[in-house]
Amino acid sequence: MTTMSPDPYAIPLEPDVLDTILRDDKADTASFSQQVLSYLEDADFGLLDLNAYCDGYESFKTAATRIAEAFGTLMVQNDAGDTVVEVWDRNIGRIEDGVRYHQTRQGGDIHTDSVNRPDPMKLLILGSATTALIGGESIIIRAREVCERLAAFPEVEDILRQPFFFEGRGMSEEIELFQLPVLAGSADKPDFRYLRSYIASAHERAGWPLTTDQIFAFDVLDAFNEMSDLQHRFTLQQGQLLLAFDTRVFHGRTSFVDGVTPDAWSKGRRMLRYWIE
Repeated sequence: MTTMSPDPYAIPLEPDVLDTILRDDKADTASFSQQVLSYLEDADFGLLDLNAYCDGYESFKTAATRIAEAFGTLMVQNDAGDTVVEVWDRNIGRIEDGVRYHQTRQGGDIHTDSVNRPDPMKLLILGSATTALIGGESIIIRAREVCERLAAFPEVEDILRQPFFFEGRGMSEEIELFQLPVLAGSADKPDFRYLRSYIASAHERAGWPLTTDQIFAFDVLDAFNEMSDLQHRFTLQQGQLLLAFDTRVFHGRTSFVDGVTPDAWSKGRRMLRYWIE
């Protein structure tokens, strides 16, 4: 497991590029987005620090949204039509009781976000507006490194490349089912679509519960995702953005406890989530 300050994951940019994007309404975003995407092609994920441009929650949200829009269209994330979703503990219950993961303080499953609509997103962006009092580490696993381990289990990889049922949970009042493989793409640039509980629920709704072989394949995938030497863990600090090719990384978080933190921009751990088409 890699546990360290997030500085080693900082996305390198040419001087003044970020400054131009955030301060100039007429800035050409092409150079900025090209530099970032070129880096992500090799690294899969990275961080940007916006603290120099923010003095509070609203200015951070404005800056984070502008960065997100530089990469393409912001995707609608729920049936309310929101393109920016706030991730924080509403203190309304647990995942086991049906509460959505982003509304709790729980760690939850290692997953990708591209699971509740047929068309995958290009980028996942998470912005940290306030850290937790305790916990709330980000967990990132490169999918290609998982594929290297899966190579020893070709029968599991074959199963993951077969169609599974998914459901459009949270995207509309009527949950639609669709079918996609959990794993597509090549070993060096894999595309995963995975959130185990959602897939299991979709199979139950379809009347095709997961088979013994499918459950075993998910057990293997989960075991790899939980291996410490594949995980990158760090705490996103206030004002930082995590950018990732969503289908090329698995992500999650540790559970957290909120409390009073000095100079916080909001009450309790709060993240901004963007999906980019």
